[in-house]
Amino acid sequence: MINIAAGGKIFSQHYDLAQEIVNSMSLDQKIGQTLQIDYVDITRGQTDYAKIKTLNLGSVLIGGNGCPDNNANIQDQDYSTATMANWQKVAANSLAQTTDVTHPDGQVKIKPLLGTDAVHGNQHVLGSILFPHNIGLAASHNPQNFNNAAKWNRISVKKSGFNFAFAPTVAVSHNFQWGRFYETLGTDPFLVYEYTKEYVKSIQNVQDKYILGVLASTKHFLGDGATFNGHDEGNNRVKNQQVFIDHNFKGYIAALEENTATIMVSYSAINDLAMSINPLMNTLLKGTYGFDGFLISDYNAVRKTAYQGLPTTNITMTEEEAYIKSFVNGMDMQMLGDGADGYIVQIKNLVNSNKIPLSRIDDAVKRILAVKLSLGIVDIPQTLATKYNYKYPQAKEEEVNGDDEYADSLKAAQESLVLLLNRNNLIPVQPVQVKHIILIGERILNKNGKPELYQDFDNIGAQNGGWSVRWQGYNGNKYWSGDLKTQTKATSILDALKSRFPDAVIHKTDYTSTTDWDLIGQAREKFWNFLISQLTSFNRQNTIIINTLAENPYAEFMGDVNVEYCKGTTQQVPGCIYNVHINEYQPDQQQTSLTINFDSEAERVIGLVRTSDIDIPVITVLFSGRPYITNDVFTKSNAFIAAWLPGTQGGEAVVNSIFGDYLFRSNDLANTLPVPWLKSQDSLINFPNYGDTVPTLENVLYPDGYGLKTTLKQQQEIVQ
Repeated sequence: MINIAAGGKIFSQHYDLAQEIVNSMSLDQKIGQTLQIDYVDITRGQTDYAKIKTLNLGSVLIGGNGCPDNNANIQDQDYSTATMANWQKVAANSLAQTTDVTHPDGQVKIKPLLGTDAVHGNQHVLGSILFPHNIGLAASHNPQNFNNAAKWNRISVKKSGFNFAFAPTVAVSHNFQWGRFYETLGTDPFLVYEYTKEYVKSIQNVQDKYILGVLASTKHFLGDGATFNGHDEGNNRVKNQQVFIDHNFKGYIAALEENTATIMVSYSAINDLAMSINPLMNTLLKGTYGFDGFLISDYNAVRKTAYQGLPTTNITMTEEEAYIKSFVNGMDMQMLGDGADGYIVQIKNLVNSNKIPLSRIDDAVKRILAVKLSLGIVDIPQTLATKYNYKYPQAKEEEVNGDDEYADSLKAAQESLVLLLNRNNLIPVQPVQVKHIILIGERILNKNGKPELYQDFDNIGAQNGGWSVRWQGYNGNKYWSGDLKTQTKATSILDALKSRFPDAVIHKTDYTSTTDWDLIGQAREKFWNFLISQLTSFNRQNTIIINTLAENPYAEFMGDVNVEYCKGTTQQVPGCIYNVHINEYQPDQQQTSLTINFDSEAERVIGLVRTSDIDIPVITVLFSGRPYITNDVFTKSNAFIAAWLPGTQGGEAVVNSIFGDYLFRSNDLANTLPVPWLKSQDSLINFPNYGDTVPTLENVLYPDGYGLKTTLKQQQEIVQ
C-alpha cells in the first residue's frame, strides 16, 4: 500500500469509533447510510423532510434542476426563489433529520450529507459569482486560481448549509467532441496534479486532521475524459493499462495526498467493463493507494450499468447483479434519482441472502461515518468521545466578501483568455482613438418555426455555459440582471464597454423583440440605415468591430458532438443519450461539426462598414467550452480571443484585455492554450486509443502552451 496522504490519513483515525457505532446499527440504518437520494424522491408537491430520518438516509442531493420555493419545497419550475435564504431553509430542515442509533453509552445522532453540484461556483444559489470553467482555469496555468475558486466555493456552499460539493473534475483533456470537455484540466497530467492539489486542499480546508470546509468529490474515476471518440458515458479503449493509469490517475494522486473525502466513480467503462462495477475501485484506490474515504457512484450509475448498454458497453445485466458487483468491487454509496424505499428493500434482500456480504456493507458504512466524523456531523455520547479521543471540529464562520471574490474571479477570467491572432499588434487598442465600436455576433434558434435570438456580446448565460443556475445552463441575462447583476458584478461585453464609453460610441442592433421575425427584420433594417448614415465617419483609426461567437450552453451528453449512434435520427436509440432532448437550446439533430463561422448578419454588417475603409479591424471573441475549427474565422479576423467559459466576470475580462488594462501573458504562462488548437476535426476521429504510448493529437494548428503576448510598448507605439 502506498500511503501518500499529507500529514497522515484523516479518516481512518476515526475507523474504530465509526465501527463501534456501526456495531449498534440496525441493517435498515446501515443500508440507509449507503444511499444518496435526490430531493425529488421525497417531494410530492411538498418536500417530506421527515423521510430523511425515516429512511436513515446517509445523504441527500439537489439534482441539476432542483431549487426551493419560499417554503423550502423542492421544485424545478421557478428559479427566482433559489435564494441563499431559501437554500438555508432546505439545509436546516434536512440536517434536523438525523439517523438515531441506540448505543450502550447513549444516543448517536448521524446527520445527512447534503450534496450539491458546485462545478464552477455555488451555481444553484442565485447571486453567486461564478469562476471560469476548468478548461479556462487551466488556460491560466495558475494553480492559485484553482485555490481561489475552491475557497469561495467552500465559503458559499457552507453558508448555504450544504456540506458536500460535487467537485473537482480531474480529467485529462483528450477529445473536444466530449460534452464535458470544459470540465477537463488540459493535456498535461502533471499540471492536472497541481491544479487538483490546490482545489481539494482549499475546498476541504483540513486543519488538525478535521475538515473545516466542505467535502470534495474528486471525479470521475477513471478515464471519464479519455473515452473513445469523446462519447459521454463512453468506453475507454486500452491496450496497455499501466500507460492509461499513469496518464489519467495523476489528479487522483493529488486528491489522495490532500485527503479527498470522496471519489465519484465514472459512468464510463474501460474495455467494456463499466467503472461502477470495476475492480479498480478496490485494487487501485483502496488497495494500492489506501484510500480511506468513501466511493460514491454518479447519478443512477448502477442502474445505467445494468440497463443502458451503449455508448458505455454492450454488456447489460439485472439491477441486482449490478448492485452486487458494485458493492463487492468497492462502491460505498449509491447516488439515485428516485426509488429510495425500493432500494432499501432490494439491498436488504441481497444482504440477507449473502449476495452482498454484510461485512462489505459494514465497511462501507464505517467509511461513510468516518468521513462524517471528520466533518463533525455525528453527535456522540461524551463517553465515546473520551474513549476515542474524538474532538468536534471547531470551524470559524467564513463570510463571503463580494469585493475580494469578485477580484479573484476577474483575475482568473483575465488569465484564462488566450490571444491566438493579433495582426499588426491590433490589441491592445488605444481607447482614446476609438470613436466607433460596432458590435456583432448573433444566434437565432429556430424552434417550431419561431425565432429566439441572442446577441452574444450581451449574453452572460452563454459566457457561463452549463452548470450555471441549472444543469444545462441558460442563454441570456435573466438570472444576471437587476439586484442579481449588482450582487455578482456580472458583466457581458456590452456591459463592460458601456462602463468605459459613451452610448454614442457603441453601435449595435437594438431589438424590440427577439422572438418575432418581422420585428427582428425591422430592427436590422434600422441599424443598416444608421450605419449607412455614418459610413463617412468610419475608418481604420477610429473604428473597431467586435464580433462575438458562442456555443449554446450545455452539460454532459447534451454537449456531445458527432456521436455515431445519433447520426440521422432524432429518436431515442441505443447509444444516443443526446436524443432524450433535455436542452432547449440544442438542435433536435445532434451536431456533427466543430467548425464555427460568422453569422450571416455579421458578414453583412462587416461588408457594409468596410465599404468606407477595407481595413477596419475585426476582433473576434469565442465563448466556448472547447476549441473549434476556426480557419475561416481567422481569415476574416484581425484578432482572435479564445475566451472559453470565463464566468460572471467574463465580459469585463475580455474588454480589459482588448483595451490594455490587462496585458496578455503578463503573468508568466497565463493566457496560453491548455490543449492544442486543431486545423481539422478529422484529428478527433477514433481518438483516443491507448496502446503502449499515450495517444496524441495530430494536424495541430497551435500546440498547447501557445498564446500571444501583449505589452505596454505596443500600446505606446499605437498612441504615437
